[in-house]
Amino acid sequence: MKKLFGLLILFTTTTVLYGLEVSSLSLADCERDALKSSAQLQGLEAQVRSARAQEKSVSSSLYPSLSLDAKGVWVSEVPTLKFGGQELKFGDTWGYSVGPTASWVLFDNGARSSLKKSASKVASAQEQSYEFARKQILLQVRQSYFAVQQLLQQLVLLNGQLEVVQKQLADVESAYKAGSKSNLDVSIARKQVLKTQTAMSGARSALAGQLRTLFKLTGTDYNIDPSYPTDKRLANAKEENKTSAVLDTDPLENTLQLFRPYGQSEFDENSPKLAALDEMAQYYDYLADSYKSSLYPHVALQGGAYFEYPNGAIREHVFLGRAGAAVSVPLFEGGKDRQQAKAQKELARAKTYEKQDTQETLTALFLSAKDRLYGLQVQENLLKDTIKQTRETARLTYQAYKAGAVTFFEVDRANLDLLESQLSLADVQVEQLNQLAILNSLSKETL
Repeated sequence: MKKLFGLLILFTTTTVLYGLEVSSLSLADCERDALKSSAQLQGLEAQVRSARAQEKSVSSSLYPSLSLDAKGVWVSEVPTLKFGGQELKFGDTWGYSVGPTASWVLFDNGARSSLKKSASKVASAQEQSYEFARKQILLQVRQSYFAVQQLLQQLVLLNGQLEVVQKQLADVESAYKAGSKSNLDVSIARKQVLKTQTAMSGARSALAGQLRTLFKLTGTDYNIDPSYPTDKRLANAKEENKTSAVLDTDPLENTLQLFRPYGQSEFDENSPKLAALDEMAQYYDYLADSYKSSLYPHVALQGGAYFEYPNGAIREHVFLGRAGAAVSVPLFEGGKDRQQAKAQKELARAKTYEKQDTQETLTALFLSAKDRLYGLQVQENLLKDTIKQTRETARLTYQAYKAGAVTFFEVDRANLDLLESQLSLADVQVEQLNQLAILNSLSKETL
């Protein structure tokens, strides 16, 4: 019965804490909402649709066009001929023609084909830019979420330290009243408590700012008041100040385990950023080819079937077919198309160099993250061993203090060493997550 009652109390405190409902905040939800609400992504998506529509528009020039043409004419006089006392009119003062017309450019030395290919490359570049922006938004929201996890972990560690120093203060005050400890010991113990409480308040203030940053990225605040939040794990903590929200986030260790596989990932030589620059280089190359083609003859065909009046010089309605061909040979244009082709080739060369520079930058960033990650993993292992040792040292130091072998200064120092080691471990783990997120954004693999 006691166990059942205890479980009921635990359930109540984890569902409602400090008079507030616990607010769940998962990384998966933040990623989804950030991608959904991003104005940048929505703008890029619109650009992709526009580029694809433009590609289809340019592609239509490769096919024959069909139109319905109609025209009417009027002339003030028509030729006449007097013959045998009669006046013959060749035609009429008014006339019309109506019917379908088909036209097709038979030869343009690949000008339209090059334009179509250039439009396709622009659309592909826009799609790659969208994908790169998507990865960057994920990186931003992940790193912001990691910072929230880091501050919440600090709160939990500081709260653990607060419980220790509060217990030690109670012990010291009891010993002081019994005459076995000095007033200096009491003062140092109280200072420990106040110092830890101040650090906790600072962490909560920093957490408020970081939550604001995260909410800006996600486009929603999840009905969370971030002004003075706390962690769900502090269910038993005594809180004198008003708490604005109680957060339940993904455990830091779980998130780290989820991202660890990316430490083995390889750099994506065809990452979206590099692919976009390559597509743009090809776009300018095809555009240059189109301008070059303008220097060669163009051959166009046209034909149709028309209902007309008059039929030439005869005043009658007629249904007839008409077809023709036209050849256009450029003779002089002042070097305009040649210079345009040269300009596009130079722009293509510029994009190629930009891609090379970007690839070197991204590769260096990727390798730097890998190097940093290895050092952080070594630090993590060392810090875990350090925490075990400092925890035992703190316990032995306090026992020695109670036996009168050391002063409370040594207790204070031992407690601080343990807290610093625990906070350092949390910092190192979050920094690992940051580096793993960078590796993920620059590799082929995705979560």
